[in-house]
Amino acid sequence: MSAGLGATRYAGDLNESGNLAHLRLGAAINGAITYRLSYRLSLRAEGQIYYIYGSQKDTRNFYNNLSFFSLNPDIWAGVQLDLWPIDHPTMGHAPYALLGAGLTYMRPRTTFEGKSYGLAELRTEGVSYNLFPPIIRYGMGMPVYSNNRIRFQIEGTYTHVLSDYLDDVSTVYVDRTTLTPLAAVLADRRAEIGWPLNRPGEQRGNSTRNDGYWVVSGRVVYVLSTPLYQNYRQKFGR
Repeated sequence: MSAGLGATRYAGDLNESGNLAHLRLGAAINGAITYRLSYRLSLRAEGQIYYIYGSQKDTRNFYNNLSFFSLNPDIWAGVQLDLWPIDHPTMGHAPYALLGAGLTYMRPRTTFEGKSYGLAELRTEGVSYNLFPPIIRYGMGMPVYSNNRIRFQIEGTYTHVLSDYLDDVSTVYVDRTTLTPLAAVLADRRAEIGWPLNRPGEQRGNSTRNDGYWVVSGRVVYVLSTPLYQNYRQKFGR
């Protein structure tokens, strides 16, 4: 059994991957159960709550003035593979890789005039999108301390969301007259910083790439005693 606490960084239309001066880090907390199938391969299932946010302020698209934040849950299951053989002298600090799939629940919101509004229900791009998209997660980790029962690990993962609406931004600006007054205001926020509004059909996001998020966390692992673990201890003295 394990639990983790870490920092998140959203990757999508309202962020720039190379903008290290404005990382806009969020936070995540998670818990997992891992079952060792063999001396290198384990099954892992995990649940997580993560906070992410993004803004076009201080980016090359600052004039569009869009932003969002979201507190979402996700679940996934997959495999974890130790990269070093079981008889390696430093097996207690062996790095591992993980790969799995699951679901997340997207709840993009934004703030306007001091109030928070859910964006999905406003249909800011004139579409209703799936709020429970599949996810694919992959990453690596490494123990930094290990004894017979307790381990401390550093782990980094990227979650690829099979949707481009994690941030409520994907395609083009739609005709404002087809939206509710509130949706029209939140779909195009140029006027708030003194810029003219976009015309219908102008680019709002990049629909060729789906969104995702990074998580770098510290994890505490407690090893439960099972017949397989006891056999492992007897065979390798660990």
